[in-house]
Amino acid sequence: MKIVLLERINKLGQMGDIVDVRSGYARNFLLPFKKALRATKKILTF
Repeated sequence: MKIVLLERINKLGQMGDIVDVRSGYARNFLLPFKKALRATKKILTF
């Protein structure tokens, strides 16, 4: 799953980076704790 990071995460990237992570990691940690957003076309246009 491609995501856009909203803050710096060790061993993953800096704020604003677009990274590819496993779906479970995104669903269970990054998205619920508001650390990332899904990289959709709408998000990427900003």
